[in-house]
Amino acid sequence: MIRYHLINGERVAFTAEEETARDKEEEAWKTEKASKEYIGKRIESYPSIPEQLDLLYKDMVAGKMDATGSWATRIKAVKDANPKP
Repeated sequence: MIRYHLINGERVAFTAEEETARDKEEEAWKTEKASKEYIGKRIESYPSIPEQLDLLYKDMVAGKMDATGSWATRIKAVKDANPKP
C-alpha cells in the first residue's frame, strides 16, 4: 500500500526511506501500546475507591493491615491477573 503526505498542498508518495522510517515508527507505537495495555485492564478490574476504602476500614478494625487483609488480597488478585510485561 502506497502512503502519501502533503507537501505544499500536493499529495506526494513516500520514498522508500520514508516508508521504512514510518514502518519503524508504527512498530514502536504498537510495542508501546502493548506494553501499557495492562494498565487499562487493571483499572477496569480494581474495586471502586469507596469499596476499597470500606475494605481498608474493615481490615483496620480487624487488625489485618498486612498481606492477609481483604483489601490486599483483592488488589493482589487484580495485579496477578494483569501483570506488567
